Amino acid sequence: MNQDIFAPGFKAEPYWYEEAPLVVASEPSLPDAVDVAIVGSGYTGLSAALTLGRAGRSVLVLDAEDPGAGCSSRNGGMLGEILKVPYDALIGRYGKSRAIALLREGMAALDYTRYLIESEGIACHFQPVGKFVGAWRPNHYDRLARSLDFLHREIGYEAEMVPASAQNSEIGSEIYHGGRIEKRQAGLHPALYHKGLLERVTQAGVAVAGRTPVLAVTRQNGGFRVETTRRTLSATDVIVATNGYTGDATPAFRRRLIPVGSYMIATEPLAPERMARLIPKRRMIVDTKKMLYYFRPSPDGTRILFGGRAAVGELDARTAAKKIHRLMTGVYPELGDVPITHAWRGFVAMTFDQLPHIGRQDGIYFAAGYNGSGVAPSTYFGHKVALKLLGDPEGATAFDDLPFRGHPLYRRRPWFLPWLASYYRLKDRYGR
Repeated sequence: MNQDIFAPGFKAEPYWYEEAPLVVASEPSLPDAVDVAIVGSGYTGLSAALTLGRAGRSVLVLDAEDPGAGCSSRNGGMLGEILKVPYDALIGRYGKSRAIALLREGMAALDYTRYLIESEGIACHFQPVGKFVGAWRPNHYDRLARSLDFLHREIGYEAEMVPASAQNSEIGSEIYHGGRIEKRQAGLHPALYHKGLLERVTQAGVAVAGRTPVLAVTRQNGGFRVETTRRTLSATDVIVATNGYTGDATPAFRRRLIPVGSYMIATEPLAPERMARLIPKRRMIVDTKKMLYYFRPSPDGTRILFGGRAAVGELDARTAAKKIHRLMTGVYPELGDVPITHAWRGFVAMTFDQLPHIGRQDGIYFAAGYNGSGVAPSTYFGHKVALKLLGDPEGATAFDDLPFRGHPLYRRRPWFLPWLASYYRLKDRYGR
């Protein structure tokens, strides 16, 4: 393998910024008071702001960085609908009827996001190409098949199994033992999607203040006092929509959300015939490992965009890129000499029960914890939490009232992640 894997002009920033550079924060004057202050300008915050702004509420969105600088412009651009928790585990926890309702809500999240993109005319390279889930072990293939029988019967889930003998029709690699095609899943350009949401939010009269960190949110006079680095204001209601970037301003949520870094690289453009061999149908691709890989063609079909967990802590872009490059060449050995043009990182938010959560905590509305599959759920939950705030019964979800627990030994730093990652790697290597 070529030791110098970095292309001339390598950039330590998302490939997505080539077409959709990050919008530099404006600094609107902050009002004395608003109906709703939203902390976080990612998909959740903007989706909530759009619903509230169009309902006539005065809304201010606050973010510590430029709008969208977090994972909303840094993710893999994959829209999924199945929860991280297997269906049988959901049934064991909540009973069959609640489990089915949760799974159907996941399908509704994808439907709503697609509807929003189409009805708003957001140009973000939305591509309903489906997803291929590669079975890391032979028994994982069996597990995917068993779950498909249940999902098809109970919720009409559209998918089909692909045996190992036929998987080259989906992926030009022998690393998996067959897999499952999930037909409704899709891809998009995440930064363009965020840009489209931001434009529609501002058109709805909502002020978005980037580079305005929130320092504290406290109750006062039936509402809330929101202290920022620029000034302090009053809000009748507050929505926390910070997900993997939740900080000390909202400690109750920080204790419940575990930030995990996810790293991606982009290759140089590849010849069309090579791309057609590596990802023949231009699908999104993930696998069944605990430390999973996720990868896809770029929206124009010219590059491989490859992601994974390079580390549980923070790595500089070049160090992380080398690690992700090794993971990529484990799947595609022929890419060993292909240079990398971009490398970047974003933080997703995991929860202790591996489920997203929505509701109200100590009077503060929230939606968060998408466990690495947040494009559709964050959009949907942002809309739903706004409806809850408005008192609209359409804001009800199957996730309402699920216990949103932290851990007594977790406060600020996820000290347990290195041990957990080591356990998962061992399980991926030797376990079942």
